[in-house]
Amino acid sequence: MSQLQAETNQPLQELQELPELPEEYTWNEGGQPYLVCAFYTPNYLPQITSLKASLELNKINHFLKRYEPRGGWEANTRLKPVFVDYCLQKFPGTDIVYLDADAVVRKPLKAFDNMTTDVTMLFHPTKAHGKWYLRISAGTVAVKNTPGGRRFAQLWKAGEAKATMATVDEDLVYMAFADMAGVSITVLAPDYYKIFDAPGDDPTIEHFQASRGQFKIRKTMRRVLQKTAWALGIAGLAFLVLRLTGKV
Repeated sequence: MSQLQAETNQPLQELQELPELPEEYTWNEGGQPYLVCAFYTPNYLPQITSLKASLELNKINHFLKRYEPRGGWEANTRLKPVFVDYCLQKFPGTDIVYLDADAVVRKPLKAFDNMTTDVTMLFHPTKAHGKWYLRISAGTVAVKNTPGGRRFAQLWKAGEAKATMATVDEDLVYMAFADMAGVSITVLAPDYYKIFDAPGDDPTIEHFQASRGQFKIRKTMRRVLQKTAWALGIAGLAFLVLRLTGKV
């Protein structure tokens, strides 16, 4: 059994020598009113193969597309709204359920059979510095092929114009919210975005966060700032001690 099989607990093929997928692959015989869509860069072939197998096991319509890397993890995440907008145009009249490439579908996706709002996505209530706020998770995002859904995708995609090297796909959603009046949104159930090693309900969709081991600009910047602040704090404390002892 391969390491990925053990991690996902899926009866998948051995993944040491994976056949390359075509640049675009569609299977649309599951009978659902939606299409699960995922994109990947070549280094995510094991993950997208695992997702594909789980979709086939559950007989769910799906579309997979390969992109060349944009030059970094953050830039690659910003392909997400480009891809969602592309799918809505490529499959007119079909609703889109976007999944990250490192997701695995564990059960039929019944929540998407009768979507009534333009967008369905997860919001995490999070507390920081004594204040509560809602944090977006865009690993599972359902977008209806309606004027509101298409507008959401276009606004999300347009945020790229204001992006920096450290901007990720979820930042672009926040940036677009000011212009989203009239777009209807449903909060996704947590079991449709279950992180594999986090506590929670039995997952419908499980995410394995393969990016944890990748270089991330924002994380590196935060570490540098923390180390700088620590060094400055030590220097300031040493100066204060010298002042108090009359040595400066």
